[in-house]
Amino acid sequence: MNKIKDINQGDVLAFLTDDGKYKVIICTSVYKNKSLQNFTFAATNIEQTNLPSIDEVIEHMFFGIGNIKANFFKYSEKETDKMWNEHPEIKPYQLGSYGLIIWRKDFMTFRENFNRIGNISLIDNLDKNGNGSLNVSDWEFLKSIFNQNLQELLPDKGQKQFKVKAIIKSK
Repeated sequence: MNKIKDINQGDVLAFLTDDGKYKVIICTSVYKNKSLQNFTFAATNIEQTNLPSIDEVIEHMFFGIGNIKANFFKYSEKETDKMWNEHPEIKPYQLGSYGLIIWRKDFMTFRENFNRIGNISLIDNLDKNGNGSLNVSDWEFLKSIFNQNLQELLPDKGQKQFKVKAIIKSK
């Protein structure tokens, strides 16, 4: 496994947890200001024994919320229509993701635990239109969240599952 040197928006990272299954996070934004750098990720519902492909990730779900009306961090009409096409139940609202924040200096200490499986062209401001985040800048803490059954933890925080394909930029 190659050590990851940098993260970009849309990077899809997989990692193994204690149950021997791969979990996947998708980078929704990157903040780089000199030495202050962090990455915000959306959690997916992937839990499988083999390393997932990008196509498999696109067919799965991410955790977020569909209750934001774009006032400041706007989506294009095309992006909003795509969201509504995939999730008509959220109309007139828009999607946002629940953020898992990892500071770069911390990520570098446990980066060898991740496989970068590719990059998905995501819409901008997905995390900014979400309604919460969690600092997960510790490898054991990140694993524990996924070991505790993320499928129960995030719904307790008001998060639902939405299709990854609903947040991919249209070509």
